[in-house]
Amino acid sequence: MGEDTGMENGQVHRKRSAKDIEQMAARETAAFLRRASITYLECCVSLMMTHLEREEVATILEKEADMLRKLD
Repeated sequence: MGEDTGMENGQVHRKRSAKDIEQMAARETAAFLRRASITYLECCVSLMMTHLEREEVATILEKEADMLRKLD
């Protein structure tokens, strides 16, 4: 077919530098890990709720939060 003009839908796209691509990849990786971590935490809490009383889960999570706040 025709040559690749770098145009898609009538728009010209500049070529990204390796540094730009690395930064974009790092941002997207961090965003993915954040979402995955939150999902994992939600699953853990749900599992705890199936075996423990609500107040017991809340107490455990409060203690964990306090320990996190004290980390250096």
